[in-house]
Amino acid sequence: MASLSLAPHKGPIRVPKLATSLLVTIGIFGNAVASETETTHLDAIIKRMLLKNAIGFRYGSPAEKQILPINTKEFYYQRRYQPSSGSLLIPAVELSASQLNVGDSKGYVYGLGPAAFIPIGGSAGRLYFTGHGKVHYMTRHEFGRKRYGGRIQWTYGIGLRSKLTYNTFASYIWQHMSNADRYEVNPTLETHTLTLGIHF
Repeated sequence: MASLSLAPHKGPIRVPKLATSLLVTIGIFGNAVASETETTHLDAIIKRMLLKNAIGFRYGSPAEKQILPINTKEFYYQRRYQPSSGSLLIPAVELSASQLNVGDSKGYVYGLGPAAFIPIGGSAGRLYFTGHGKVHYMTRHEFGRKRYGGRIQWTYGIGLRSKLTYNTFASYIWQHMSNADRYEVNPTLETHTLTLGIHF
């Protein structure tokens, strides 16, 4: 009975050119997919991190004539949160410190409260309805003939905000301040307020 013997292969194993091209293509495609996945994941992380915060400067003047010249200068910080599923309303929390100038006197007002934004024309819109409501502590509430009744005050404001660039904005807000009859006197202060701010 004849025996079958296999001679050992000598020299390099030759791979057909088509198979070589296929392996190279698979390798390149795999690296590209992995790189794109990593980039997409990184972009998503950065997107979640950026533009959730805002700082701004507001200047306000009375909507009605006052017995003394009045203006407000406010610096504030906002932290925005994700809208609930299916909603365009963007919730936020605002912390503020302002200077209330009444005649030749001044006092400081510190506030904290919720805020919200609703984009006009969908989530990609440049224009927003905006509003906030805050409780305030006044370091001074008597300014000669102008008295605000006590140190605790409440404000609410509504207005429009517009994007200027990718991360800057301007807004107009009509704001109302009073002590909600907490004290003996309750003079309201309503102001037209202009804002410039930046997201980061």
